[in-house]
Amino acid sequence: MDPKELQLWLSIINTLVIWAAAIYTFLANRNRVTNERITSLQNSLTRNVESLRGDMDSRLDRHAERLTRVESDLKHAPTDEDIKRLHARIDDMAGSLKELGGEFKGANHTLQLIHSYMLQQGKQ
Repeated sequence: MDPKELQLWLSIINTLVIWAAAIYTFLANRNRVTNERITSLQNSLTRNVESLRGDMDSRLDRHAERLTRVESDLKHAPTDEDIKRLHARIDDMAGSLKELGGEFKGANHTLQLIHSYMLQQGKQ
């Protein structure tokens, strides 16, 4: 092999090595950037999940307190039997009011008769 041929082959090998190194560097950097982005997204997601978890815990605590208050209030609410007794008493009162209405209607009629008699008595 003469020196010019050797120099040509060395130049070709040198060019191939440089291109191989460039391609390797490009791919390695692309993977590094992708891995950094994925890690960043994972960290961000982890922070968001922790924040949401804390928010959900506080909301669930508030709901538990509200349910406790509602349950304690329901203990003092009237039962079906209480409502039935109230309904029966209201029905009794309605009946009594009808009786009183009838009595007042009769008394009114009597007063109208007395009034009419007195007006006619004065004319005769």
